[in-house]
Amino acid sequence: MSPTGIVKLLVGANLIVAIVGSVDAGISGEWDLFVLFAIGLLLSVALIMRLESSRPAIPVRRDLVAWLRDRASVSGESLTAVTDRAIATFADRYGAVSEVDEARQ
Repeated sequence: MSPTGIVKLLVGANLIVAIVGSVDAGISGEWDLFVLFAIGLLLSVALIMRLESSRPAIPVRRDLVAWLRDRASVSGESLTAVTDRAIATFADRYGAVSEVDEARQ
């Protein structure tokens, strides 16, 4: 699933809470709590890096998303695989392959 703005906002908020919590736990000397916040901080950083390094989010109409989900559930594939195949089929059918892609082949 492509990350949306709200997902990035929630992960960013989680990151801020983990930073504030770890600083507060470190200052007060609560080392077990500090370790928990530090682990949460590392997990949040890993998630935000994963969200930012993934493919770009492309907005798709709701009816098309529903169709893609239905196709994915029928075929047992991931939503991403079905979407990739649908876009590749469209590009092949209508000759939308760019010159850069042709040079790679």
